[in-house]
Amino acid sequence: MPYKMKAEERWIHPGPQPNGLQADSDGLWAIDQGNDHLYKLSYEDGSIIEDVETETMKSSGVTKGGGFLWVASTYNCLLYKLNEDGTTAETYDTPGKGVVDFAQAEDPPTTGAHGMEWVDEQNMWVAVPPAKAVFLMDPSTMSVKRSIPTPGIRPHGLFMDEGDIWLADTQDCKIHKLDTDTGDILDVIDIEEPEIHGMTIHNREIWFCCAETRKVCTVTLPG
Repeated sequence: MPYKMKAEERWIHPGPQPNGLQADSDGLWAIDQGNDHLYKLSYEDGSIIEDVETETMKSSGVTKGGGFLWVASTYNCLLYKLNEDGTTAETYDTPGKGVVDFAQAEDPPTTGAHGMEWVDEQNMWVAVPPAKAVFLMDPSTMSVKRSIPTPGIRPHGLFMDEGDIWLADTQDCKIHKLDTDTGDILDVIDIEEPEIHGMTIHNREIWFCCAETRKVCTVTLPG
């Protein structure tokens, strides 16, 4: 049985369309699909700590690691490795182009990756809705190591906790806990509203954003 949980609204995102989140020690990173700005926001009230303009395009995911910020630039199917000032260090193709024909995908057509999660210098997870898969990549080369299938219809934000992936599904408003070896579903959180887009974890709380309402909400991580 899934956990049925009611989200607590913390505040409204200051930009037009928040779509990816990454927890940091001193604030919450949020990539905005509406203006492609990368914000660092106060956990307490959502006030802007940093506002960084990027060259990404309608972006949907963000993570931090190896001294860089990483953004899934959705509508040009690229992954961006960004310096802390937002300038582009490198770009890479979205994984999964060999798995599906992106031009025939239904997500809508020609979109790329969404959620991203840095693990360490050799591992980073990237969720790709058109491929219905989460790819484990080597961030030193951005080569694909392997992948696991995703449940639901539209995988989005993700985070790691104690060796397992927690993956949001925007269409179903669910969060699935997945085995990283098999993709088997280990647990499910059911949230009625709002939609879950970007997602991360901070102090044992799941933080997520809704691109439509601009709400940033939390639920407590089970267990």
